[in-house]
Amino acid sequence: MDNEDTPRRANRRERKGAKELLRIGHKAWLYRKDKLTAIEERALKIANSGLHDALKNKRTSADDLEKKARILDDALRNSGGLYYHKKSWVENVEMLLVAAIVILGIRSFFVQPFIIPTNSMYPSFYGMTPHIYEDEDPPSFIERCVDKILLGASHYQMEAESSGTLYLVLQNGSSHRYVQSNFPNGRFFIIPTMARRYVFEIGGKEHTLQVPAEFDLDELLAKKFAGIENLRDLPMVVAQDASLAQGRLKLSEKRFSKGEIPLAFDVLLGDALFVDRMSYNFITPKVGDPIVFRTASIDEFNRELNQETFAQIGEDKYYIKRLVGEPGDTLEIQVPEKIFTNGTDVRKGVPGILLRNGQPIEGSEAFTENRRQTEAFLRSSQTDLLNGYPGYRADGLLSNRNQIKVPSHKDPSNITGKDGYFAMGDNSTDSLDGRAWGFVPENELIGRALFIYYPFTKRWGLSK
Repeated sequence: MDNEDTPRRANRRERKGAKELLRIGHKAWLYRKDKLTAIEERALKIANSGLHDALKNKRTSADDLEKKARILDDALRNSGGLYYHKKSWVENVEMLLVAAIVILGIRSFFVQPFIIPTNSMYPSFYGMTPHIYEDEDPPSFIERCVDKILLGASHYQMEAESSGTLYLVLQNGSSHRYVQSNFPNGRFFIIPTMARRYVFEIGGKEHTLQVPAEFDLDELLAKKFAGIENLRDLPMVVAQDASLAQGRLKLSEKRFSKGEIPLAFDVLLGDALFVDRMSYNFITPKVGDPIVFRTASIDEFNRELNQETFAQIGEDKYYIKRLVGEPGDTLEIQVPEKIFTNGTDVRKGVPGILLRNGQPIEGSEAFTENRRQTEAFLRSSQTDLLNGYPGYRADGLLSNRNQIKVPSHKDPSNITGKDGYFAMGDNSTDSLDGRAWGFVPENELIGRALFIYYPFTKRWGLSK
């Protein structure tokens, strides 16, 4: 039994503090030993060893442990630099730098996050999609917060500031113009981003509405106010007051009262997914893969191939499409001789069967569903989509029965000596893809879409 003269042993809290001091002592010695004088280095080394031995001995008294800690404290004050006294901001900066390096490493070599902005791959992947409020009231603030967290939804509405008929004001002949969106509508509230700016007019007063640049409000307006697919099909209406209707589209016959909400909708965030960047280092891309690629050198690659194209990309972005042609493949879309196109927008191409090397393409559910839809068009004038896939459309490089050969480095006529790939959107009626701008060079392939991690819908999980 201890008596009053027995030294008190160091408790757990004291030993923990000494261990933290020793950790900093070792760190300071390792990082600064080449900058210390011989005397400073020897003093720091002896102080570290002394505290280490004291901690190693479980019977060390509290007084002895404190004494060794004070010796190390003095040595660190003389030679510790930024590492002593412990600077919290130094530790935090180091932690953030290490985390950033790890994240960049993962992003560069393993998986990369990617958000789909458009619906060119619908319904396999969703881009920005709207939810229009018709008879229902717009959501409350709490409901908006919940939708923002779960679905990434952003709410938009326009309130009439005067009474009158609703017009869309054309801007240089277009329904909208692109503007830079700053705080608070920029990305993450602070980073400026591009937006589409629409101008409406009610009762002679202009109302503006800005939506993300990738979101097509034209289609929403056409469907809501006219029940049509394309805003361009809405005729210019000349009112009694000709100056009022000049350069305007009359969206509705209804007269809206001041304070009424003619338009309210949510824009749901496109699917956020992880891209597998590693697999294509070991295996070749396969037809049917949902691939992500950069567009930087696509235009130049097709010029080198002397490949005629119908559009230029002209920018460096990330695209996601379905791989439909590997190097050396021959592709063709055959439109059946008798096919019902009643109700379909043939300006987006006539439905046809996509052939790869003379056979209907296989390797993906999207291929099967698009073929089934075209066959449904062939059998009947019923144009309702079976599962959301519109059927592949003959257009551009794949106009009806026009064959194209995907460039291969094995082909002597390929002056680039590089492999190319051909990619199309699953929703080919609304996809600007290889039919317009040609082939994707192998060096621009990033990886394969792997996993949808947001929003939290039934699509959450492995991509298809």
